[in-house]
Amino acid sequence: MTIFIDTSVVMYAAGGEHPLRRPCTTILDRISSGSLDATTSVEVVQELVHRNVSIRRPDEAARLAELTMAMFAPVLPITDAVMRRIPDLIRRYPMLQARDLVHVATCVHEAIEEIVSADRGFDQVAEVRRIDPLAFAP
Repeated sequence: MTIFIDTSVVMYAAGGEHPLRRPCTTILDRISSGSLDATTSVEVVQELVHRNVSIRRPDEAARLAELTMAMFAPVLPITDAVMRRIPDLIRRYPMLQARDLVHVATCVHEAIEEIVSADRGFDQVAEVRRIDPLAFAP
């Protein structure tokens, strides 16, 4: 079964020292080795780029975009069909951030039942089950 990888996993793996860095690195290593079937979307790539460009780290933005797109090639698109799921999700989960709603809509559209994320906001979503990155700690 394919799992969806949220932005937080890539960010923690690429970031500085943090309790989630090692588990997130383990997740990405397992994906790279083929022992974990995972995907992500263009929205995750956009989040990585947005964050790093906004803090004036364009080289890191480009590096993470390239690595993420290569690891998950092809990344899932955000289509009209995905976005048409958003209004209902907004009504059901008004506390979720817009980007998280796009991730949920993508998962629902692609029949992905699990998302790996440090974001506990996904815990309220009935359509996907959040897996904490700590569950992958070595």
